[in-house]
Amino acid sequence: MATPLPSIVAVAKKAGVSVATASRVMSSSTYPVSEATREKVLQAAQELHYTPNSLARSLKAQHSKLLAVLVGDNADPYFAQVARGVEEIANEHGYLTIMCNTERDPIRERTYLNTLQDYRADGIIITGSGYNHTDYTDDLNAIVQKIQQRGGAVVTLSPHVIQAPSIQTDNVGGAREITAYLLSLGHRSIAFVSGPEDVTVSDQRQQGYQQAMEAAGIAIHPTWLIQGDFTQSGGERAAYQLTQLAERPSAVFACNDETAFGLMNGLQQQGWRIPQDISLCGFGDLPMAKMVVPSLTTVHIALRELGQKGAQKILALLKEPQEPTEEILPNTIIKRNSTIPFTEH
Repeated sequence: MATPLPSIVAVAKKAGVSVATASRVMSSSTYPVSEATREKVLQAAQELHYTPNSLARSLKAQHSKLLAVLVGDNADPYFAQVARGVEEIANEHGYLTIMCNTERDPIRERTYLNTLQDYRADGIIITGSGYNHTDYTDDLNAIVQKIQQRGGAVVTLSPHVIQAPSIQTDNVGGAREITAYLLSLGHRSIAFVSGPEDVTVSDQRQQGYQQAMEAAGIAIHPTWLIQGDFTQSGGERAAYQLTQLAERPSAVFACNDETAFGLMNGLQQQGWRIPQDISLCGFGDLPMAKMVVPSLTTVHIALRELGQKGAQKILALLKEPQEPTEEILPNTIIKRNSTIPFTEH
């Protein structure tokens, strides 16, 4: 049977002081306590191996020094890079960081937010995109409002429906620019593999793709639009769909790098050469993008810096709450070996 942990009552009894005095010493309260009494309490705590109950203190004080990062998929390198940036800043300021995997499930996301509210998390950073559902929007905003009203802070690092400050990359602009780059190489039949249905960031990147195609006066054939899910396996399924088309597109733009990696693998297994048979690009610039063969042309997002900025924003909000603002970060097109000028086959 486990040995019960010593309580503050045991510390007070051993030190010969009241429970209130012992509690003030152990919580570093500003309430005046003589140095002799403080030393007695600390000595008693050390001898008893007493550790303050951080959760109990946070529930009482409404603050926990806890910063939570909600990610869509903790196995996705995109989220791992962002979370690393968050943790770096949080640790510098004495905050414990926890990662919550929503599995891109809006119900799971809402459950996490409710739980984090119960645990009085000081800050919550939502790294994944929101969903285009009215009931989902209303539910989340109600929870976020509770968190903000008790002095907590929420920040999003991707387009989201909740009313909270946001720092995010330019999804529409980045998608438009990389599609324009493919067009500048002479490609006219350009396929697009999206993310999950009803996910805002996927919709924005598709919007950028469509804007570039329309500006070039090119009608998008319905078969060029292929549903993906932001995963490598989804990219492999999309690759199979591409190989079944009667007319082969000369280029394909994947909504994120993980999808692009899956496309690359799936197309190569079908005997397609990249970029000789089809040019391929992604969005995100994950570390693997420059290591795959051929190296991947993509839209660079400074993921670690994005996480750092999110944590810095949380710390600023905890000091001084503000109205929701949106900061859009610029993108850069990284040109690598997976794209070449169009040539007739």
